[in-house]
Amino acid sequence: MPPALAEPPRRALVIKLGHIGDVLVSTPVISALKRAYPGLAVTALVNQGTEAMLANNPEVERVLVLRRDLKGWRALVFQLKLLRQLRRGGFDLAIDLSGGDRGAFLALASGARLRAGFAPRKPSLRARAFHRLADPKGTQHHVVETLLRTVRSLGIDPDLPRLSLRPSPEARAKAAEILEQHGLKPRSYALVHPTSRWMFKTWTPEGNAWVIRRLLALGLGVVLTAAPAAREMAFVEQVLASLGPTPGLINLAGQVSLDLLAALIQPARVFFGVDSAPMHMAAALGVPCLVLFGPSGEKMWGPWRVASEVVTLPEDCRPCGQDGCDGSKVSRCLVQMPPELVGQALDRLLERTA
Repeated sequence: MPPALAEPPRRALVIKLGHIGDVLVSTPVISALKRAYPGLAVTALVNQGTEAMLANNPEVERVLVLRRDLKGWRALVFQLKLLRQLRRGGFDLAIDLSGGDRGAFLALASGARLRAGFAPRKPSLRARAFHRLADPKGTQHHVVETLLRTVRSLGIDPDLPRLSLRPSPEARAKAAEILEQHGLKPRSYALVHPTSRWMFKTWTPEGNAWVIRRLLALGLGVVLTAAPAAREMAFVEQVLASLGPTPGLINLAGQVSLDLLAALIQPARVFFGVDSAPMHMAAALGVPCLVLFGPSGEKMWGPWRVASEVVTLPEDCRPCGQDGCDGSKVSRCLVQMPPELVGQALDRLLERTA
């Protein structure tokens, strides 16, 4: 293990190859590095489709995107260009938060003088890519705390920063225009995002309709969103069918970018949804979160450092991490959740954050 850098690093590479929410929950690592090393220039390397989580982050100087959609010689040309960018980056420090072979290789390829990552769960050559290794294990710790172990491996004691997300000025202006068109003011509405890319994390259309009616009865408007994926849009249609004609509901499902979604979440009175990237976006933006958890673990993935109510059923089998019960893609610990239980949590959250 080499000694610590003789001088504070000037340029750092942070690699997080995951989904949208995975990138967002890695932002406290960047914040911790910036606080430890004032003036540090941070370059982030993320998967294509997740870069919006860092696009307007003032702590990130540059975002590199790893494309997975190219084939044949185009893929080879792209990869060679990326490797050249990494080598020319002049990085003193590289941290891989992905925990896989690809991230380890890219950290090694950067030529950074000090490299940190996660220890393999089984003996692997991947460990040789790093000078500092952090323990990746632990389901009783939040994923943010686990990611920050890489920072601790450098001798830094982080103060558990919040998630960081900033909508662009253009997105904020567009969101303000939409809200004005519908007569909604900041903190006068709820943002409801009932779906996830993993549909086994969702509740029932009827349950979501029940909560939407409850929010409207409390005098809050409702902005309904979902990704444009076919399964998510079909779920929203079921929610709308269960609701029937509903004054006060603005349906924007499938119509907003991640940037605009963040700008719509930010002025909301409350966010309601499931374990998903939009939940983490709401937490990053400081919006109170009412969240349902089923097969995934709330201790690892719950809203980070924000007022929240997490609703679960006391099933001995959860969190199981499975894609539904017995491979069904349906989670009983969610579909059997009574709406009244969610309504009680909503009342508590609104009272606490009044």
